[in-house]
Amino acid sequence: MRRDKNMDKKQEIQDEVQLIQDLFDGIDNGDFNNFGETSDKYTFKYLKAIWDLQTVLDGGKELYKQIYEIAIKCGIRHVQQKYKTGRKIKVAFLTISAAEWPAESVYRLLKMNENVEAYLVVGPLIDRSVENMEDAFEKTASFFEKRGYDVRRAYDSKNKKVRLWEEIGKPDIVIHLTHWYKSLPEEYQIENYPFTILNCYIPYAMSLADNAKGTFMINSSNNSMFLNMMWHIYTDTMYHYEGYREYQLLGGENVVFTGFPKMDFFYNKIENTSDQLMLMANWKYPTGCDPKNMKKVIIAPHHTFLGYGGILYSTFQWNMYFWIYLAKKYENQISFIFKPHPNLRTRAIEAEVFRDAGDYERYIDLWEKLPNARVSAEESYLEIFATSDGMIMDSNSFLAEYMYVNKPLLFLTREEQTFNKLGRSIVDTYDQCDGRDYIGIESFLQNVILNGKDDKKEIRADFFGKHLDYLAKNGCLAGEMIYNDIISLL
Repeated sequence: MRRDKNMDKKQEIQDEVQLIQDLFDGIDNGDFNNFGETSDKYTFKYLKAIWDLQTVLDGGKELYKQIYEIAIKCGIRHVQQKYKTGRKIKVAFLTISAAEWPAESVYRLLKMNENVEAYLVVGPLIDRSVENMEDAFEKTASFFEKRGYDVRRAYDSKNKKVRLWEEIGKPDIVIHLTHWYKSLPEEYQIENYPFTILNCYIPYAMSLADNAKGTFMINSSNNSMFLNMMWHIYTDTMYHYEGYREYQLLGGENVVFTGFPKMDFFYNKIENTSDQLMLMANWKYPTGCDPKNMKKVIIAPHHTFLGYGGILYSTFQWNMYFWIYLAKKYENQISFIFKPHPNLRTRAIEAEVFRDAGDYERYIDLWEKLPNARVSAEESYLEIFATSDGMIMDSNSFLAEYMYVNKPLLFLTREEQTFNKLGRSIVDTYDQCDGRDYIGIESFLQNVILNGKDDKKEIRADFFGKHLDYLAKNGCLAGEMIYNDIISLL
């Protein structure tokens, strides 16, 4: 087995060396002289080969930068030449989850531009079980379709097969919405895109996690191969922007600080009345109870039971049934929404928190049968945030996102949790207690939620103004800034 793996690795290296040689031959033959359509035969796997071998190639990092520039020029040239001929520029938003959808404001602005054909490509998650993958895919695709988005399905559920780009509309620009690209089918993984496709990245969440060694964020985000292939990365905070500048191979040259477009929603409060938001949030109340007299609380557990990449946040295995107890106890006082991380089911089964998918669904049914609670899966949670009174959780990105509504949050701790510098600073602005401290959890509900003793409100507001208020820093919303950057190509 070890010999086979060594042979496979040796063959992989030989293949990548050949790719690099073929690329050099193409450069010598003038394939990139005008950065024209001849470059369409070259894919990002050529750039991947240099990335993989950069440490053994003489001047490997500089070579990577040079070929990166060639690839990006091919994409820009293609977009501009197509625009000059009067054809629409096709912009695909590659998404895997309605709950993680971060680009509403960008999508709406592009849809209004007559020179652009903007659409969503919903991709299946191939690293899940078939049942789980198809369930999440169908919920995500249906969520967007029911709301009138232009949706292209990258998976044929009836025939159980992946649909190719040519079948759904090959794009000129792809806006990636997750850096976990290996979770997508091979056709939709960036190394298989031609140089003529220009790639951008909008993060689906704010990165606050890190491992004890401080390497998780660098390897998975700041200096990942995937993000070193983007034309532009639209980053959410100056902290993350500086992280790219310090650790990325490209030195942050492809990074633009825009703020987080998902949070544009909270700056645009006038668009929806409080009654409309409440209707969209769909809180559940017992018969005979006046909704105005009930508090609304989100329960949001993370999925890291086994320490993926050194990240270990989950306390759900210790308090999962305590939530049901609390929901029953405060039936006439608090409405709950259980908002699990999209990966919770898969990871909880792997960690044997649940025996199988059926066991997980039976737990979900406990929530759904309560008169004052429901489960929020593949749907937007922004309306829920806006209409809630508080949240209890052990996740990380929500720590930053909930700052935009400045409401109380109880963060459930465990000894193994680690954060980057921004994440730790945000955690310290919230109430905290051990995830096994049932008394502390209930005390938060009684004192902070029901009695309104939010002692940290001003602390959060001050932190938000200094570190997260991108509108104040940039003078415009994140979606507007990203839209203008893309349209500047035309």
